[in-house]
Amino acid sequence: MSSAGTGRTGERQRAGLREVLAVREFRGLVAAQVASEAGDQIARVALALLVLSDTGSALLAAATFAVSFVPTFLGAALLGSLADRFSRKSLMLLADVARAITIGVLALMAGTNAPLWVLFVLLFVAELFTPLFESARAASIPDVLGSPRLVTAGTGLTRSLHLANQAIGLVLGGIVVQLTSPQAALFVDAITFIVSYALLAAFLRNRPAMLDATESVRQLFTDLAEGWRMLVADKSRRALILLGWGMAASLVAPEAVALAYVRDAGELDAWGGVLMASVITGAALGSILVGRRTPRDQLDLVLPLAIAVCLPLLVTGIEPPIVLLVVLWFVSGVAQAFLVPVMSFTTLLTKNEHRGRVVGIASAGFAAVTALGYLVTGFVADRTSPAFAVTVMAAIGLVVVSIGFVRWPSTRLRADVRELELAGH
Repeated sequence: MSSAGTGRTGERQRAGLREVLAVREFRGLVAAQVASEAGDQIARVALALLVLSDTGSALLAAATFAVSFVPTFLGAALLGSLADRFSRKSLMLLADVARAITIGVLALMAGTNAPLWVLFVLLFVAELFTPLFESARAASIPDVLGSPRLVTAGTGLTRSLHLANQAIGLVLGGIVVQLTSPQAALFVDAITFIVSYALLAAFLRNRPAMLDATESVRQLFTDLAEGWRMLVADKSRRALILLGWGMAASLVAPEAVALAYVRDAGELDAWGGVLMASVITGAALGSILVGRRTPRDQLDLVLPLAIAVCLPLLVTGIEPPIVLLVVLWFVSGVAQAFLVPVMSFTTLLTKNEHRGRVVGIASAGFAAVTALGYLVTGFVADRTSPAFAVTVMAAIGLVVVSIGFVRWPSTRLRADVRELELAGH
């Protein structure tokens, strides 16, 4: 194959942000995402700071973030198939309503000096609806955008916006709590779900369910088992998902102990939000850059970028100046863009009628390891230091990627991506 021919093909396969945002439904989906996600992060930072102030424990503060991922682990795998059996738009609207009500109650309880465990329970209940929303949203992107090149670009954009919302929310969270109260931050979060509902209702088109609806819980478990068999039987999807799961704990290590790191260093709490935001801002930028590349280029970048995630985090162990640490964590965040092809190819390589359950299982596994990563990092930080904890998790990530290199099904993945490209034209 000539280089010139490859270049011309690559140009045809690339999709810019303008092209995906030209799709009206996708604009609505993106606007709803922006409306709600930043509020989520403000609420999480508010609770984390509340716990850290009351207990002084890095482990318990990290557990605050972990609580928000446990419902995803419990609910995504089982509820993901609902996105195959019911209208995906209706499921997203239902999730927005439920989260707005629960977070509103949480905000009211926060103003009454309620025990922390009550706040955790309410946060847990609210987050139970998040995997339902996310499975339906992820399964809807191919419906809305169509061709693989648009789907990969759209996935990169939504991933980037998800991370940008986190970064903005983390910084604003510290500021809002410092200027007002945790209760105010939680009310902001509740309002964002109402805005998301309105945007989805106005922009997203109703589409029929791919499979027959069910009222049987047993059917959900059957769908879960079938989705698991589909996932593990396919070499390409299995390799992608296992890499994402294996790296999840390393990805969240900086965020897990950033607040405690800043406290140990004698800096203002606001620096904790900046540190967390540096990783996420880098990941947002990286997601846009990688999402605009051709599908085959994205595939070639997966393993090198996974390695690049870990290398800057290793330097954390020497406790560099806070400004240098912001830069290092930003660079690590940029490399997190390897998740864009992991996410988009997992979705595209799955039949439409099975996407909800497969995406749900993938999300559940990632959430489980993410929650474990928060807890393990916080545990190590309590017994050593936050800096050493990040270094340990970075080393674990390098081991995971090394195993990935040995077991990576390059030929099969290339063939599958080539078929996607041909199908998209």
